[in-house]
Amino acid sequence: MTSPGEGTYTLQYAQRKARYGHRDWLFWTDRSGSSQCAPKSKESIKKAMLASGTQGRWFVVSASTAVLQKGFWAMGVIMLRNAEHGI
Repeated sequence: MTSPGEGTYTLQYAQRKARYGHRDWLFWTDRSGSSQCAPKSKESIKKAMLASGTQGRWFVVSASTAVLQKGFWAMGVIMLRNAEHGI
């Protein structure tokens, strides 16, 4: 059994949690092909970046609207820097 942040309905789970929980979530597919999601934090940003690699894709699911924003390596570096300062 997988956790709610893994498996087939991962994106729908992240969108629901972001829309009604009013927090940004991250959604990514790792190199083995499994989908994962987690609330946006310094640890989850780093995990998504390392799991997808420099050429991989990951998404930020925006709070309250559940709109997907495509993440890429440079964006992740900026997000990590901002997370260190509490932004």
